[in-house]
Amino acid sequence: MNRKSIRISICLILILILSLSLSGTSFASREENEGAGKQIAAPIVENLEPSSETTKMTSPRQVPSNVDIISNQITISTEENAKPASETTKMTSQKVASLNAVNPMSLSRPTKGTNLPYDGAFSGVNTEIFSNYYFFTNGSTQLYVDWNVRADYTANVLWHINVYQAGTNKFVMSSDQFSTNSNTGWWTTRFYNLDPAYNYYISFVNDGPQIGSPLSGDFTVRLK
Repeated sequence: MNRKSIRISICLILILILSLSLSGTSFASREENEGAGKQIAAPIVENLEPSSETTKMTSPRQVPSNVDIISNQITISTEENAKPASETTKMTSQKVASLNAVNPMSLSRPTKGTNLPYDGAFSGVNTEIFSNYYFFTNGSTQLYVDWNVRADYTANVLWHINVYQAGTNKFVMSSDQFSTNSNTGWWTTRFYNLDPAYNYYISFVNDGPQIGSPLSGDFTVRLK
């Protein structure tokens, strides 16, 4: 083989190698293009329905101290300090005011104390009149006031009873409002939830019409 033939063979071999290389590159590019054109399918997710599960606690749960369990029912207890209150009832038997040691009342607040029971009386009251003494309660939380209050003239007069702390003269509470037309005869008003650390005194208050409509009455203050 001469040199010319060798050169031709080498050229043919190089052309063949180049041809094979170009065809491989074209095939790879075509696969990439085809892959780029394909869409990737999203994963299928099933619709989830709401559900629940219950498990038993491994340790008992403590009930708060302010919860009372009664007959398998839970009730929340609310502790509040009891406030002073009053209630009034009509006496079933006619009471006669004591004729002995019946004490008048005063326009001034009392400065001396006395034991109970205490009988008192007043007349011609147009404003507010106080008991002459404050009352030793001996730690009791309630006072009873038996009363029979009348209008001095033919008129319907409204009135009420006030309760005060002895020493401090602090107002504690009022009774309901009464009427001389409706609350005739003897009645009893009980004041309760009082502070046992204090003694107390009372007053009768004319609510009106005050001018020309005075009140008179008899009363007894007792512990029970």
